[in-house]
Amino acid sequence: MPKQYTVDDLKPGVLLISEPFLGDSSFHRSVVLVCEHSNSHSFGLILNQKQEIVFDSMVDEQILENVPLFSGGPVDPSIMQFLHKRPDLIPDGIEIAEGIFWSGSFEKAIECVVGGDISFEEIKFFIGYSGWGAGQLSSEIKSNSWFIHPAAAHYVFDENPEKLWRKVLYDKGGDFRVLSTYPEDPNLN
Repeated sequence: MPKQYTVDDLKPGVLLISEPFLGDSSFHRSVVLVCEHSNSHSFGLILNQKQEIVFDSMVDEQILENVPLFSGGPVDPSIMQFLHKRPDLIPDGIEIAEGIFWSGSFEKAIECVVGGDISFEEIKFFIGYSGWGAGQLSSEIKSNSWFIHPAAAHYVFDENPEKLWRKVLYDKGGDFRVLSTYPEDPNLN
């Protein structure tokens, strides 16, 4: 029997998996990595909403071309965040789960990307973020809008974003495997 994670397991370094028919289009079949959680707020990044646009800009006189971007969530799309697994190259990141680091020196991250020292299998850039006020996320978990699962570096960096939601549910086992097979539109069944 798979472990049933509850609101008591909510902490940085867990994944939130949206229930199959969550009504909020911003989180439709999304997987969110929780980066911060406290009594006053929760903050995370959606891992599986790759953007059609790419980051193609000049940062500190270094040219970045065709950098894949992900939507971290519907809050403040002017903010850029990143996750990486190279603390040896990017200082000051916060390890939120084994092998998953949030933030750090943005300048060093850009330098490593431009210089080819870090591949896009080792770093992900996000615009916007997902945020919840005091008690809001706990309430949503209690109402079964979200399922909780431990994060792992392979979910963040290695899995195909288009298949991540199904993969994490399948990996949870038990009845979650059945949920992972639900069609987008059950009326087409």
